[in-house]
Amino acid sequence: MLGKFYRNFILYTIPIFIMAAIIGRYWIAGYYIGELAVPDSVIQKQRADHNILIGMAYNEQGRYLKLQNANYYQADVMALGTSRVMQFQADFFSTDFYNAGGAVSGNYDEYINFLENLNYIPEVIILGLDLWVFNDSWNSYACIDYTNYKNIEVLERDSHSIIKDIKTDYSKGKWKYGELNNYPENFGMNGRVKDNGFLYDGSYYYGDTYRNPERQDDYHFKSTFWRIETGSNRFEYGKHIDDETICLLGDFLEYCKNKDIMVVGVLCPLAPGVYDKMDALGMYGYMYEIAPICKKYFDKYDYEFYDYLNGGNLGLSDDYFVDGFHGSSIAYAYIIKNMIEKDSILDDYVNIDKLNALLENRYSNLCFYNPDR
Repeated sequence: MLGKFYRNFILYTIPIFIMAAIIGRYWIAGYYIGELAVPDSVIQKQRADHNILIGMAYNEQGRYLKLQNANYYQADVMALGTSRVMQFQADFFSTDFYNAGGAVSGNYDEYINFLENLNYIPEVIILGLDLWVFNDSWNSYACIDYTNYKNIEVLERDSHSIIKDIKTDYSKGKWKYGELNNYPENFGMNGRVKDNGFLYDGSYYYGDTYRNPERQDDYHFKSTFWRIETGSNRFEYGKHIDDETICLLGDFLEYCKNKDIMVVGVLCPLAPGVYDKMDALGMYGYMYEIAPICKKYFDKYDYEFYDYLNGGNLGLSDDYFVDGFHGSSIAYAYIIKNMIEKDSILDDYVNIDKLNALLENRYSNLCFYNPDR
């Protein structure tokens, strides 16, 4: 009788142990790559070792990371904007620099909110201006209201949800266990598997794109062209510039003027092929109004403004872009170089000889150094 009990007990519990083992391995993977780590501990480890990339896929804490590091480094020059300023790098500058790209994602009231969260005042802000934020068809649904101050804190993500997403992506073949040691010095699924993530200076490193451009979703701008054809995902159609955005931009510039912060505005570039497609479609009337109006507002506050919307006007070709609307670090080095040639205030903060040497000796039009060296 007792033997029958044990036999039934074992038969009953075996599936439970098997299921626990299956689920447990995803928990182990999550801890191993750092997706379940305390964000502050990861930030501290990168400060101690600048070779580490932070490339989270399921627990991305970009706003918090950028705020903590901006307050820690207290750089004289800061790049502020979305992911489209993340290719400005500390190597371009002769003074302290930090890239806060990704600390914001919406309209310019959010940019003020980020500055209000800082515990110091930078001397210069390189302000990245995105095309779509000037289009009401995008920002009317994509932007959060920051009229009231919001404290930037860690976004609490339930660990069970993280593990569920890790498991789902594994079942879809998006990662394999053998790939978790591809780049063992990094944190996060993107860092470990693809060598993608934030560098210590806040800029972003696209290791997988540098090595395997043909494997990217937007190879030859396939994804970006689809967005344009469907008028979606930041490429919504629009006839005229959004007046509210202009007002919010004016509020941001006035805020910086009152804080004695010099602002250098950069209308971030699109790949020439993407700009040409938008131009030919005739559905983006608002994009031609951005530069003249921005120039007027920046002049009002005695700030510099540069229009690089069409990357081709800077002499760049499509192969200087990691995708349809993110220029490479090489492209952004040429932006800095061009601004210096136009007598930008940044001349006081840039080592132009070093910048020229970086460009002259670059590995490719996407990155300065061989990613496999």
